[in-house]
Amino acid sequence: MLPSQPNESLIDGLACLQALTVCKEPVGVRELARRLDLEPTRVHRLLKTLAHLGVASQTPSRKYVTGPGMHVLAAQSIFASGLIRKSLPFLAPLQKYGLVVAYGVLWRDQVSYFYHAEPGMGVEQALGRIGLYPVTGSSIGMMLLSLNTDSEIRSLFKGREITRFPEGVESLLKDIREIRRKGYALIGSAKGHASLAVTVGNPPHSALAFSGGMGDGNIPKYYEILKDTANKIEQA
Repeated sequence: MLPSQPNESLIDGLACLQALTVCKEPVGVRELARRLDLEPTRVHRLLKTLAHLGVASQTPSRKYVTGPGMHVLAAQSIFASGLIRKSLPFLAPLQKYGLVVAYGVLWRDQVSYFYHAEPGMGVEQALGRIGLYPVTGSSIGMMLLSLNTDSEIRSLFKGREITRFPEGVESLLKDIREIRRKGYALIGSAKGHASLAVTVGNPPHSALAFSGGMGDGNIPKYYEILKDTANKIEQA
């Protein structure tokens, strides 16, 4: 819930910084303004301020990338996040099942992955390799989205197209209610693959998932493995 007098400059500045971190190429002021639905002049001022602080940097082509200060923030964030440190010993062993292992949190209408490992991938490769992903396209996103009320979900997607739900928000809410009933999120695909997610924490703060060719008959087994791992992370 927004405070009665939110600091809009802080909100927009953090939005600019967050958007900059997921750009794979240098980005111009107008392009970033379009993505954020903000005035270019405002984005220009915010980027100049972020560059002054060292967390953004301007290229010779006058576009922007993250600056050296971003590495400091990233290192401090990992140090500060006990969640990342205590989860890693329990995530790597899950790769023995030959599935993608993912661990992430909800950020507005997107999923931010701490960890996303393909089969055989090392921990150092799995950390932070995936940017933001549409919440409704991810089992982790759907699992965490289900923790919101129906009215909150309607407000989040009001007047917007929804990934995987072209029929609109009521179609999404139908799936959300099923997730609440089952206690897990399951997204299937036409290629016989599926993605299965459960929450971590009490109250939940993140979610853990398997993705790959699990087969319908194995869903209960993989659900128990994920729940057991989630409990270990929470108790660590």
